[in-house]
Amino acid sequence: RFVNVDYPLIHILLEGIKAGLKRLVVSYDVACKYNINFEHRITHKDWPLVTSRELHSLKQLDLTWLVPKFHLAAHVDGCVDKYSFNWTKNVGRTCGENVESNWSSLNGLATSVREMGFGSRRD
Repeated sequence: RFVNVDYPLIHILLEGIKAGLKRLVVSYDVACKYNINFEHRITHKDWPLVTSRELHSLKQLDLTWLVPKFHLAAHVDGCVDKYSFNWTKNVGRTCGENVESNWSSLNGLATSVREMGFGSRRD
């Protein structure tokens, strides 16, 4: 269900650990649901995403799951208390939405940067 997020996130977390990060905040629209079985999904016997050594390193990481402020308003009350940037120490006045704030202005670039298919390929 979340494999499209699990795979890149694991690689980001492992690179962060290699770089010496001790604490990381993950801001994701559905972090309240996503983090529930995170460890089980990444260590599943049929398709493990991490080795036992990598899992040990991940468990040493202080990982905080938060829901961006704009999305949090649509969540249930329990999410607001547990996953709010407003109540989390050491995140400042971050909203968690900044990575999405420039999408509308970038839409015009879509035709210029997309991968070209056989019908529109430039030689």
